[in-house]
Parts: sequence; C-alpha cells; structure tokens
Amino acid sequence: MKYFLAIKQDKGQGMVEFALVFPIFILIILFIIEVGWMSYQQTVFDQSYQYSSWSVQASDFGDSDPMDTCPAKDVYSGNTVSDPLVERIKEASFWGFLPENLTVSDAQAVMENKEVTFSVPGRTPGDTVTAISRTRYMDLKATLSYDIYPLTFLGRQVFGSKVTKKKKLSCSRTVATQHRSE
Repeated sequence: MKYFLAIKQDKGQGMVEFALVFPIFILIILFIIEVGWMSYQQTVFDQSYQYSSWSVQASDFGDSDPMDTCPAKDVYSGNTVSDPLVERIKEASFWGFLPENLTVSDAQAVMENKEVTFSVPGRTPGDTVTAISRTRYMDLKATLSYDIYPLTFLGRQVFGSKVTKKKKLSCSRTVATQHRSE
C-alpha cells in the first residue's frame, strides 16, 4: 500500500520541474536566435559595404573625362554618389538585407588627373623622345549607416529598439591610364 502512495505523490514532480525550466529554456533559445540575427545582419552589411567599395566605377557618377587636360579635378557629391553606392550594395546583398534600413551620408567622389613626363628611347640609337603618362584617380568617401531591428521582445530588451552599424567608406583607385609620346 505504501508503494502506491509513493507513486501518486511523484506524478506531479516532473511537471513542476518542466514549468520551472521551460521559460529559461525558451529565453535561451530566443537569445540565441536574436544574437544570430544581429550577427547575420552585420555580416551582410559588411560584405555589401566591401563589394560596393570595390565595384563602384567613375562612370556610375557620370564621369567621362578624356584626360586631355592635366591637372583636372572633378568633384561629385550628394545623390550623384550615394545613389550608385546604394545600387551596388543592393546588388551584393544577401537574403535578409533590408535596403530601406541603409543611409548614405557625406558621399563625395573626387576625380583627379595627374601627369608624369619621362624620356623613352627614340627610333634612332641615342635619340630620346618625351613621353607623357596621365592617370585618373578616384577618391571615394562616404558614411554608411545600417539600422538593425531586433526580432523578438527579448532582443528589444537586451539591444534596444534598434542597433545602428556605421562604416566610413574611404577608398582610392586608378580609373584610367593614358600613355603618349611625341
């Protein structure tokens, strides 16, 4: 008889343990999901930022300098620069990247021609000819901000209503090179 009483008293014990552990388990799962989402969003933003800094071209800004004059300098700013940057970022983005959360500010592209003069051997032995090498450089600068919104109530409690990641884009590259001899 004592055996049957002991069984009846132990039946609810598993339910009490489950009720105590289950909320903690759910919180841990939600936290893992939230940290994974935030990390994924940051990684996608970083990858898109890098792609845009590599792939944007001078022609995206409307630059078509034939490099006839040197020194020549053209400055592009505002939407002329930010719109092509946003388009390049959209091209590179993966699933889950939200372009409407992206803000581009202080965007500026400076195109500059630089000239170097040097001597090259001529057609006859001992003869030298003056040669000119013109190179067009592009200096691109912008500030990119990406807002990441938490998925769950736990994420909003831990991280706040949004997390803003900022990147300073600053790259220089050669756009075109031209060599001429007289």
